[in-house]
Formats: sequence, C-alpha cells, structure tokens
Amino acid sequence: MKLIPVELRQALPDFNPANPGAVPPLALRYRRFYGLDFEARMPELRVHMGSFKAAGFKLVAQSYLPPQPRGTVFVVHGYYDHVGLYQHLIKALLRRGYGVVAFDLPGHGLSSGSRAAISSFRQYGTVFNRLLQLARQRMPEPWHVVAQSTGGAVVSEYLLAYAGLEERIPFAGVVFYAPLIRPVHWFFNRRLHSLVSPFRDFVARKFSDNSNDPEFARFLREQDPLQPRHLSAKWVGALKQWIPYIEHHQPVQFPLYIIQGKCDETVDWQHNIPQFQRVFPGTQVQYLPKVRHHVVNELELYRRDVFSRTLKYLDGYPGHPQLAIK
Repeated sequence: MKLIPVELRQALPDFNPANPGAVPPLALRYRRFYGLDFEARMPELRVHMGSFKAAGFKLVAQSYLPPQPRGTVFVVHGYYDHVGLYQHLIKALLRRGYGVVAFDLPGHGLSSGSRAAISSFRQYGTVFNRLLQLARQRMPEPWHVVAQSTGGAVVSEYLLAYAGLEERIPFAGVVFYAPLIRPVHWFFNRRLHSLVSPFRDFVARKFSDNSNDPEFARFLREQDPLQPRHLSAKWVGALKQWIPYIEHHQPVQFPLYIIQGKCDETVDWQHNIPQFQRVFPGTQVQYLPKVRHHVVNELELYRRDVFSRTLKYLDGYPGHPQLAIK
C-alpha cells in the first residue's frame, strides 16, 4: 500500500471522540490495510479518527467506543511502531467491552515529526497529556493504559510528574509490556552515540527478530509502508538524558503491572525491572519464559496468554473515584 502520512493527516478532522462522523476514504483504506476497521465486524462500534496539535507536532489519534463500555484503555506504542501494528491488542480490548484510544507518537506512523526522532522525552509526556485532555468527559471511566516498550517510557514520563500527588493520577490500571529504560548493550551504544552523533543524524536500522512470529517480522521488513528505516541519533540523545532522570527519580506511589518476556533481546530487562519496582513501589511483574520483545505481536499462543493476563488485571478495577487531568 502506498501511503503518504501528510496527505492522510490533512484529510482528518480535529480529534474529538465524542463526535465520530464519517471516516475519510484515504483513512478507511489505511485502516483496512492494517486490520483496524473493527466496525465492519462490530456494527454498533463508534469509531473516530482525527488529528490534534501538541509540542509542535500534529498527531493522529483513533478512538473506538462499544455500546456499553466498561471503561477506556489508552494504548501507547513502542519505538519504530504505530497504531496499525496494534490491531490484536485493540481487538482483545474491544471484545472485552473496553473503549480504546490510540495515537501515533511524534515521528511515527501518521504523526508529524522527523522519523523516529525526538528532542526530549518530555515532549512525549506533553503530547500524551494533551491527548488525555481531549478525551476528558468524552471517553468513559475508569481509565487504564497499556503501553509497549518505549510506550512504557512515555507513560512513565507522564506519571513521574505526579510524585507526591498520586491521588490525582487519572488511571486505575497501568500495564507495561517489556518497558524501556535502558536498551541492551547500553554502555557501548551510549559511547558510540557520543562518537557518531556530531557527524551523522541517522544510522541505518537493523531489523531484528523481536517476535517469535516470522510473518510479523517479514511484514515489518518488507510490507509496512510506515516503518522507519533509520535510527535517529537525536532520539538516542534524548534517551541518554531521560535514563538518569528516571533512575534517580523519587518514588511515585502508583504500582504498575509489567509483563516481560525472558527472551527479550531489545531492552535490558534485568536492569530495568528493578528500576521500575523502585520508582513505582508495589509493581507486579509477570515473566514469560519464551516471549521476545514485541509482546503485542508475538505468536498467537503467547499473545492470548498476555492479553488474558492483561484483561484479568484491568477487570480488577471496578471504577475510579476521581479523574483529574493536570
């Protein structure tokens, strides 16, 4: 599929999940290509796709609202990813009766910005906060988050601002899949970045087998028109600034639920998980022995287990007493 993100962004209305409206033809073709056209199988589903501005970017977001929702789950994708790759997770949430809001991070998917680049992780937090403001009083409570890899860093950046004000956090449950603090071989890559970044803005990306599903790996390499082909030196520089920030941050009294595969060779999970448990006391961790990094696109057998655990955790929250957006 030939896809030009800027053309699709320009065809979209302002993001407003309370006012679904018709999906533009170009957006409908995009959603069919990635299997996001759930309304074709769920006729009562209210679907909206629109754009919003934050932190100097124009972002694309999508919302799905079943007729009697039991709450809303915000889906936050990982580095190099976009919403189109999260159809399995979104479908599992919709089948359980949750409303879903998902968006492409700056520099990813249909959103604007230099590909796979960011100047500061604080920009991610600003964008996420703006999305929550737009969803306020438009998407049903309780609110939850499910985030993959760098998505976990995005949500963490948002949560860290609530240290000492935890009662104002607008979420009931937060689930991280293989969350990022340090990637593997971080000390080597950090030094390499210091040597290379003054001379090059990007380096060629090496596609790794980060899932046990060979069809997914092949799709990323050969068929996905929204896959970045380079690693951004600017993004690595932003990560270098963010790692010590979270690793030295005071604890936030808000527990997470983390699902981490032991065959993950993308993030340094042996280091990262204890850091998350320190920063977010009470965090629960479920290790899965055969799962690799891209948890949402693992083999169906593994995905089914992951989504079952996720839904059981989210279902344990009957409601949230107060919703406050900073």
